[in-house]
Amino acid sequence: MSIGQRFLKFYWQAQTKYTIHSPFVFSLIEEVIEDNRRYYDFSALERLRIVSERNTTTLNVTDLGAGSRVNNTASRSIASIVKSAVSPQWQCEFLFRLVHYLQPKNRLELGTSLGISSLYQYIPLRKAPFYTLEGCPNIAQVAASNFKKLKATQIQQLVGDFNHTLPQALEKMQRLDYVFIDGNHQMKPTLSYFETCLKYSHQDTVFVLDDIYWSEEMQLAWETIKAHPSVTLSIDLFFVGLIFLRAEQKEVQHFKIVPAKYKPWKMGFFAPSHH
Repeated sequence: MSIGQRFLKFYWQAQTKYTIHSPFVFSLIEEVIEDNRRYYDFSALERLRIVSERNTTTLNVTDLGAGSRVNNTASRSIASIVKSAVSPQWQCEFLFRLVHYLQPKNRLELGTSLGISSLYQYIPLRKAPFYTLEGCPNIAQVAASNFKKLKATQIQQLVGDFNHTLPQALEKMQRLDYVFIDGNHQMKPTLSYFETCLKYSHQDTVFVLDDIYWSEEMQLAWETIKAHPSVTLSIDLFFVGLIFLRAEQKEVQHFKIVPAKYKPWKMGFFAPSHH
C-alpha cells in the first residue's frame, strides 16, 4: 500500500472533535491540534530554517537508522538535510504547542538532526532540561551551533548509537515526562526505544512517535505499541502518533483524528456519535 493509499484509509476512518467525548482529548484538539496562534518565538525559528535551507555546506553523514527516502548519499549539503530530514514547519509548530500545553519538564528527543525541531520543543520550557540524541557527529555539530544561536543553554546533546546514548540519557534524567521518537524508522529499534523509555515513564508521560505511516514496518510498530498493556490512550494524527499512559483513563481508547475543517460535514449537528 502506498503512502497515499494509507492516508486515504486513515482519513476515511478519522474522527473530528465533534464526535469525541473525552474531555482530555477534546481539550488537546482545541489547544494543540487545531490551534493556529502564532507564538512570539516562531519568527526566530523560521529565520533559522531559512538560513539552513540556503546553506550549501556539505557534511559527511553517518546514518545509523533507516536513512532518508529523498537523499541517501554519504555527503549531503545542509540545505538538502533540511529538505529530507527536518520536520516541516507546521509539524514543528505542532510540537511546540504540545510542549507548551502539556508542560513536560524532562524531555527527550531521539533524532536531533540539525536541531530545528529540538528548539521548537525546547523553547516553550527553557528552564527545564532537554536531552537530544543524534547518531551523526557532523550533523550534531551543526545542531550545537544552532542551539548556541538561539541561546538554548539547557539542551544536552548525546552523540552516537542510540543503543548506547539512550540508556545514558535516561540514567541522567531518571524520570521521563515527554519523548519524541524520530530517529530510526525501523520496527525493531522503535519498539526497543519504547520499551527502554517505558521504564522511566509514569502515568503523565507522553510518547510522540514520528512517521508512523512511513512504511508498513513502522505502521506495525505503531500498532504494537498501541496494544501495549501500559497504554491507555493513543491519538493517531497520521504524521505523528501520541501515546499516553493515563491511569485515570477508565477504558483504553484509540483515536484517529483530523482537524474539523478537513471534514466539514462532521460539524456536530448531524454527525453520528461513535467510538
